[in-house]
Amino acid sequence: MLAIYRIALPRLALIGLFFLPPLQAQDESPPLPPGYFEVGSDKIAALKRLCQATADTGLFSGAVLVADQGEVIYEEAFGLANREWNIPNTTDTKFRLASVSKQFGTMVMMQLVEEGRVDLDDKVTDHLLYYRKDTGDKITIHHLMSHQSGIRDFTASFDYRGQISRLSFDPDEFIKEHCSSDLQHEPGTIYSYCNAGYVILGRIIEKVTRKSFEQNVQERIFTPLGMKSSGYDRNATILEKRARGYTRGPFEYANAEFMEMDSSPGAAGSLYSTVGDMFLWDRALYTDKLLGQKHRDLMFTPNRDVPEVKAAGGRAQSRYGYGWQIYTRSHPVTKRKTKVINHGGAINGFRAMENRLVDDDAFIIVLCNQGDSQGGSAVWNAVVNLSTELIHVVTAQPYKMPGKPRLTQDQRMYEMIVSDGVDAAIDWFNEKGKKAAWGGTTMILAQQLIKDGRTDEGIQLMELEVESAPGKVWLLRKLAETYLNAGRPKEALDMAQQGLERKPEDEKLISIKAEAEQDLSSGGVPKP
Repeated sequence: MLAIYRIALPRLALIGLFFLPPLQAQDESPPLPPGYFEVGSDKIAALKRLCQATADTGLFSGAVLVADQGEVIYEEAFGLANREWNIPNTTDTKFRLASVSKQFGTMVMMQLVEEGRVDLDDKVTDHLLYYRKDTGDKITIHHLMSHQSGIRDFTASFDYRGQISRLSFDPDEFIKEHCSSDLQHEPGTIYSYCNAGYVILGRIIEKVTRKSFEQNVQERIFTPLGMKSSGYDRNATILEKRARGYTRGPFEYANAEFMEMDSSPGAAGSLYSTVGDMFLWDRALYTDKLLGQKHRDLMFTPNRDVPEVKAAGGRAQSRYGYGWQIYTRSHPVTKRKTKVINHGGAINGFRAMENRLVDDDAFIIVLCNQGDSQGGSAVWNAVVNLSTELIHVVTAQPYKMPGKPRLTQDQRMYEMIVSDGVDAAIDWFNEKGKKAAWGGTTMILAQQLIKDGRTDEGIQLMELEVESAPGKVWLLRKLAETYLNAGRPKEALDMAQQGLERKPEDEKLISIKAEAEQDLSSGGVPKP
């Protein structure tokens, strides 16, 4: 009788047997936790249901491809490629890959290593003769590709998004100015994600080959693999079927901020592709067509000899190879283990997540033409969660459907301000709010309040941001400009002067100061 039950009896005293729970028959599966669903016999139906539900949340617009055993089993597009013209995304829409681009740079570099033209132990200064020797003599090609260089990432600067990323630089001048910082740690001692390292890597490829990074990727990867819908995304190029990028803010959609793709992100994130082309790339990585097994193995071997910085997870061992994360995930319910080789990407107006399940011979790519506003993460989380649940479906494991989108922090506070006043919203924020490390957490909310005619409440939030992060020049600049537009030149002048004490060359602050002084000289009334 006991043979028909799926249970392991512990060694209990005889009396303990009377308190055992009812035994479960072998042909009955244990109930799933709330929110989970069985894949069932129709895997494709589960994939459709999951993707459509995610798109229905409004947090995902893009394209998805899932392959199993080397065959595409699901490929679909959602949302709009262009909101102004109401043009839908299709499966051959071209999306920016953002940091998913890095794997193509490492492929080209490993080809050069295989050809004997570069060594993994080569120093930066072996190829970029102008690079500062005190740090460049320590940083190797290996360090750049594995994010162990110790260079400070230029994207960590607030000025990057609003200023630096919009400008065109000579490539060597950009590296000198923005990729040559003092080291945050000794090279080869810790994993810390660094786009600057990949900009340097791309420039070394150009110096060694005497060809542009774009030419190298095209000639060495895209053309041989027939990836006809992939390339280097230049703003000036008329590109058929290119998706427009959007920012999904707490109150409205907006066109994503402009970014000059050449200087930065460059080799760190300037490529575009389609879900179909990315599948061609995945299949090639199982072969010697682009690179021999020895050097492919190096790309897909995590560099576990160093720990990670806290911001990357703080694990005791890095799981980053060369252009890829490599790890094993365990299903939260069944505990089924799946080896994953993946990379994500985020850039103005776009999100991407790619997963290769090499032991299962499965592939998942999610490309999205939406991004989050400053301080937000809802779109990114939706892409990550969708990708995770697609892994579960393709491996026939229970999966979760997306929940209804929650109110963002800004939306919640806006409702509080309308119903209970700004002080109540500030009290809630101070007690339960999530603060951005770079400051300016409530600036989007403040700007929306001002736009809606609630200027005093918006200014009050801005003032609190300045108080909490007095060293942030951009906050001083924004508040000074808001004071000026609100007819408060004295406060505008004070903020502008505080900002200029920290950044005397700031042209915007200089202009605000001059306008405020002019308004004060005319009796405190702005001139028409």
